[in-house]
Amino acid sequence: MEYKQRINAVKERIKKENLDTLIISEEEDIYYLTGLTYKSLERLFLLIITESTVSFIVPKMELAHLKKVDHVDTIKSYWEYPAQKPERWKDVLLDTLKNSTLIGIGAKTPFEISAFLHSVQLNVVENAILEEQRWVKSKTEIELIKQASKYCDLSIQNLNKNAYFGMSELEVFSIGRAIQQKVIKETAFDYLATNILVAAWPSRISYQPHGIPKVSDVLVEGSHISLAFLRVNGYSAELERTFFTSKPTKEQEEAFELMMEARRRSYAVLKAGVIAEDVDLAAKQFLIDQGLKENLMHRTGHGIGLGNHEGPYLAEGDKTVLKENMVVSIEPGIYIEGVGGFRHSDTVLITKNGYEILTNCPDDIKSLTFTNQKPLQKLKGTIIKKMYRI
Repeated sequence: MEYKQRINAVKERIKKENLDTLIISEEEDIYYLTGLTYKSLERLFLLIITESTVSFIVPKMELAHLKKVDHVDTIKSYWEYPAQKPERWKDVLLDTLKNSTLIGIGAKTPFEISAFLHSVQLNVVENAILEEQRWVKSKTEIELIKQASKYCDLSIQNLNKNAYFGMSELEVFSIGRAIQQKVIKETAFDYLATNILVAAWPSRISYQPHGIPKVSDVLVEGSHISLAFLRVNGYSAELERTFFTSKPTKEQEEAFELMMEARRRSYAVLKAGVIAEDVDLAAKQFLIDQGLKENLMHRTGHGIGLGNHEGPYLAEGDKTVLKENMVVSIEPGIYIEGVGGFRHSDTVLITKNGYEILTNCPDDIKSLTFTNQKPLQKLKGTIIKKMYRI
């Protein structure tokens, strides 16, 4: 029923925007409308929607398990990628579009599709029908995001419980493996729609928000940033915390508190009816006023749903009016080489009058400073380090 409602909503928007046809090619979009998981690789899957029909174009090799897809009227196939006329995806698509005069495609449609449509003189326009529909979550989607958030919580709780001075990145990675095992045991596991990433950006690179940890990294002095970046059976959540395995310096404490104040300022304006960029500016302008303009590297947040990163974007320049039941991250960050990176991130549901934080983990500096000896964890860590010669 959920997928049928989504497809019907798309059909209504097609009619409203005077389109004949909407072409959908992204895996997440097709999953959103059909519940179908697959890996396309180079072979295209195309969902073609008009006011009255839904057609699905797939590689012939997929027909064995796609003889029927709920709420899809017609399934057509092409031979291979590449192929010769008349067995190419292009030929099947052109035949399906023969009565279309105005065709909509999304902004992320592969260039080869857009280029082909223009080469045969079809009238094509970019639109955001499905992208905008996906931004506002249904009750079912919110429950699935809450489920993913729960596993984020477990991931960071386990890391916090075991963190110690000298902990190896391999020990952190092992937490992700344990979480995946729990997901397999406890849910209707879909391995194509599940990704589990649990890591820690050690102090060596915490001032680089997209630096890459090495398996040889260990957690020593300075600020580290933990990350649970999960997609569980289709839906995503994220949770990040700045933490310490030795007593933070005064400069680190001050940067941590400035990051926390930036978060508080974003949360103070977050609710339905607010413009997306205003949530970003609440944090950004505060940090600029503190003299930290050169230490800012990214926006305050982004949408979360089927993708870990999707619209709307809590960024200067995004004029989207936030709506109830959108889900976003809140994660202003400060990055100072020689001092460290400072960023918390939570998965947050926008409500009519405010917000609900779906991830649940301590965020104060005292709770995130781990200086206890933890002899058992150290013993296990020593064994792992010896095994991998770290």
